[in-house]
Amino acid sequence: MKIAVLVADAFQDSEYFLPKIEIEKLGVETEVVSLKREPVEIYSFFARIGLLDVQKTIGEADPSEYAGVLVPGGAKSPAILSESKEALSFLREIDAAGKLVAPICRGSLLVANSGIVKGRRMTGFHMGEQWPELVVRPTIEKFGGIWVGDQPVVVDGNLISSRHPDDVAHFIGAIRDWLKTAPKATGDAGNGAA
Repeated sequence: MKIAVLVADAFQDSEYFLPKIEIEKLGVETEVVSLKREPVEIYSFFARIGLLDVQKTIGEADPSEYAGVLVPGGAKSPAILSESKEALSFLREIDAAGKLVAPICRGSLLVANSGIVKGRRMTGFHMGEQWPELVVRPTIEKFGGIWVGDQPVVVDGNLISSRHPDDVAHFIGAIRDWLKTAPKATGDAGNGAA
C-alpha cells in the first residue's frame, strides 16, 4: 500500500514528516510527488530549512497505484500546486475512487481548488487574526465546502482535514483509523496489502 504526498516549494516540514512517520509505522509506503523532479524547499513556518527529494512528478504518478494522498500545507506549496491541472486532476481521481484525501492546514486550499469539497465538511488553516492572507475558509466555501473551524480534525468519508501543525496528533490518529478500517478503498492500491 502506498500514499502519495503532494508537495511543492515551501511546504510545512511538520505537516509532512510527522504524518509520514506514523503512516509508515503502519507498513504503508509514502512517495513524494511534485510538479518537477528537482528537490523542493522544506520550510519551517516562514523559513527555508532544507530540500526534499521528489520521487515522481505529477505526470508520472498514476492515481490507481495509491491508497490515497497526503497534502501538507505551507505558505506557498498548496497555492503552487493549485495552478497545476495535473495536480487537481490527480486529487479528483483519488477522491472518485473513494481513496484517502488528507489535507492539513493550507493543504485544504489545494483540495478545495480541485472541486471535490462541494457539500462536504472540512477544515484547514484558521488563524485569520494573525495571518488573514493565509486562511483557506473563503476558498473552501467558494467551492461549496462546509467550513468547520472549531475542530482539530474533520472526517467526512474519505476526506480527512486538519487545521494546523498543533493538531497533527489528531490528524494522524484519524488517518490511522481510516487506513485500518477502509480495506476496499485501499486494497487495490500498491501491493494489495491492507
